[in-house]
Amino acid sequence: MNSPFSRHFCRSLKSGRKNARSAFSNGYHSAATPKPLRRQQQRDIPRTQTRTAKTYTRPPNRFEKMVIDARVQHPILFPFLLIGCFGSVSMLLVMAYNEYKKDKLHTTDYPPEVEERLRLALHYTHIQPDPETSAKYFLQAIQKAEEAGMDPLKPDALGIRIRFSQMWENFGHIKSAIEILDGMVKDVQQKVAEIDEGRAGGAMPSEEEEATRRTLLRATIQAKVKLASLYESDYMQDRSMAKQVLSDAVGLVVKETKDPQTNGFTNDNSAGMTTGEIAAMLSQMGDLYATTGEEANALQVYMLTLQPLRASCNGTRSCKEAQVLSNIASTMDLALKKPDAKINGRPATKSSLAAARKAAINWADQAIATTEAVEPEDRDDICELASLSARMTRADLLLESGDKAESQEAFANLLPILKEKNLLPLIQVAEEGLKRAAS
Repeated sequence: MNSPFSRHFCRSLKSGRKNARSAFSNGYHSAATPKPLRRQQQRDIPRTQTRTAKTYTRPPNRFEKMVIDARVQHPILFPFLLIGCFGSVSMLLVMAYNEYKKDKLHTTDYPPEVEERLRLALHYTHIQPDPETSAKYFLQAIQKAEEAGMDPLKPDALGIRIRFSQMWENFGHIKSAIEILDGMVKDVQQKVAEIDEGRAGGAMPSEEEEATRRTLLRATIQAKVKLASLYESDYMQDRSMAKQVLSDAVGLVVKETKDPQTNGFTNDNSAGMTTGEIAAMLSQMGDLYATTGEEANALQVYMLTLQPLRASCNGTRSCKEAQVLSNIASTMDLALKKPDAKINGRPATKSSLAAARKAAINWADQAIATTEAVEPEDRDDICELASLSARMTRADLLLESGDKAESQEAFANLLPILKEKNLLPLIQVAEEGLKRAAS
């Protein structure tokens, strides 16, 4: 133990302990003054709890347990089951909505069985054209309407027959269209005659009977106007029959109007016709007379047309009025060119012809002035054609009156407009008139 190595080892050990104590003492006294610990305030941090199939705060009920088991045991089948359930519910909702819409679509006064066949008839008229199939469903609709107890002379029942006639007209079967309308007119007139017989017997008609009579008369007149158009069409070209039917319609209006010679045509008539409808009917009748060479009758009807036409427009100028005025001027021009022309029922003389041409020029000037007085937003093709026709008639009348210089100027001013609109027949007439005026 007294060996040099052991003595050296002991000295090293003592020196190490001394150095450690010195370092600890110096480090302890040189450390910073400790600060009091502060307790951190708790923050309101929301806790998010993620729940899985096994982390319920309460035990799952029976249904939830079934769902959890299904998700765990059948991870592929379960989503398809959900999709199938969603699809089934969606399909049921669509079917329920479809039934609801079907009920909402039934907004007419037709019974469902009548409405269904009428829709099919119109489908085969406009959507999938088939006249035979459409006629079959129209006939079925009429039959079902009778079985349902619908009054065949009420507007709804008459509307089926009117659409039936229109269907045949659309497919070019004009004779069939005429037969249906003619049969309807006879049935309606018979009912009106029965009502009138009751009134003639001294019985006071009720308000309902008066309204029914007015509705039936209006339907009769409108059907006769339509019949006249069908007879006048290119398929039939029976203008004599058209005039006869239209004359009957005008006669009904005159008969149901109180003192038309004094008061003119008004909305207050037993036929339920408006002044605009009366004017349109008279204008159509005037056109029929004019195209069949009865210029005298045409002029009378055209002049009758002006009063209800102006009344329907509340006194304002309109394109239709310009058209009627232009028709009066052109009809007078045609009548004066006839070899056996008559003026006021007497053979025309040189002086009466000059006076008549002057009057016709005045009508043409009125037509031109009317087209210019129409408001720009109200002008249409009728105004444009009426103005051109009146100017052509005026130029021709000036030529017939011997005023070649003014007539030549009028034709020369018209030609550029006619060429711009490519109105070939009128261009030819204007060029011929220009040559005659220049000769």
